[in-house]
Amino acid sequence: MQRRWWAANLAVMGMGLACGSPNVEQLGTSAQAVSGTLDDRSIVVRDPEILALFPFSRTMSQIRGSMLLPGEAYASGESRLAIYQRWMRSFGTGADGCDRAGVDPNGYGLVCPRLPEAQLAAIDPFADGATIHFEPVGLFNRFDLTPADGRTCGEHRIVYAMTTEGGAPFNGRAFIIFEAALPNPTPSSGVEGCLAVAQFWQGLSDDPDINSRAAKLEAFYYGGTAIPGFPPVVAAFNYGLNDGSGAVLRGRPGQIRTNFFIDFREWHLREFKLRKNCPTPTTCRQLFAHQTVKVNPAEELFAGTHANADAYQAEFITQVASLAAPDLNLIAMTTGNTFNEFESISQATNVVYRDVAEADVRTAIRTELTRIGSGLSVNNILDRATTQTCAGCHQISVGARLGGQLTWPGTQGFVHIDEQRGLSPALRDVFIPHRIAVLEDFINDRDALLSRLGAEATLSGRPVDSAN
Repeated sequence: MQRRWWAANLAVMGMGLACGSPNVEQLGTSAQAVSGTLDDRSIVVRDPEILALFPFSRTMSQIRGSMLLPGEAYASGESRLAIYQRWMRSFGTGADGCDRAGVDPNGYGLVCPRLPEAQLAAIDPFADGATIHFEPVGLFNRFDLTPADGRTCGEHRIVYAMTTEGGAPFNGRAFIIFEAALPNPTPSSGVEGCLAVAQFWQGLSDDPDINSRAAKLEAFYYGGTAIPGFPPVVAAFNYGLNDGSGAVLRGRPGQIRTNFFIDFREWHLREFKLRKNCPTPTTCRQLFAHQTVKVNPAEELFAGTHANADAYQAEFITQVASLAAPDLNLIAMTTGNTFNEFESISQATNVVYRDVAEADVRTAIRTELTRIGSGLSVNNILDRATTQTCAGCHQISVGARLGGQLTWPGTQGFVHIDEQRGLSPALRDVFIPHRIAVLEDFINDRDALLSRLGAEATLSGRPVDSAN
């Protein structure tokens, strides 16, 4: 069994990550033998030869082509470009803007409009010779996000980074992440129905031929021919589409997230799910609908200055035990959607909860820490809550001392994969090794793995609705 990451990373743990790195014995794989090898090729794909098969235009076209049910048709002019530009107009105001009813209904303070980002609506990123376009920088296997009940077989992601050429009308940085939740075609079989997906990713570590790996990934993401019975990853219903045929899956059935820094104004993250609007069966439109950014509770809830504060603080106390976990990979919290903001700003301090938490919530945290026998401080718990937000994980929490000899690892400067396909220390040294170990555990001994999980946990050991 090959553990290429472990050999390199156990030596790096002097930077405060010793307790955050998964322990082989704890994960239950040391006495097992995986059939084949597993290395980072089974978790993240960054080869330019493979990424060339995943242009932004292809993903957008396939989503558009898989949106409609039999008998439905798009309205006149509902092209791939029109859909993209409407999506980007949602950063502005007006009919397609972020000031529409239903966006930030609790008044937590969404920045709207974001005029730098609204400029993206004026470009055609699909045109030949476009001065602004989006290039694939990584494919990510998040099989570890498979719920313990097997309702989906994890998430399988494509990350795109904005590239600007000479003469571009604006500059800055921008990332779009398509995060498809792959449905389990035999949900009655539970996670056993997902074994073929795990073995597919495992097989990439055993395949030395880059052209062969490229063909397999293309078939998996776009063709739906890589694994018998499984649809293609890139399909509209895998990105949170909630109407049409079939009931909505529980949990988080896929989404698209953006991490934008246009004109270098302010790093911020937003989340979208696909929706369609069909006034008649032949006048359908595809929408990227604003959603709350998950596990991003508003600071007013900790401060006690919002009408929802009491309800949120009662919920938060139930998360103290999971936030007190002794491993960076297992620190987690869930947040009811009513309490989440619609944006997470990586250059603001509103998610530094230790600075805003009122006395009552601090007292309740201290009482809960005593009850569970934890030696962590109240500030440790509040700082750990910050790490679970998008802004915290992407920048604000870097270097934070979290108690229990844990320190939050570094990023690539507001991102975990950059325009040059470079990975953050957090991914490279902490999260990817854990994901490899989870995949090994699943393939080797699913019963033992599942016995350690709660009903609403993912294979990673974290709650289904926790940050990821």
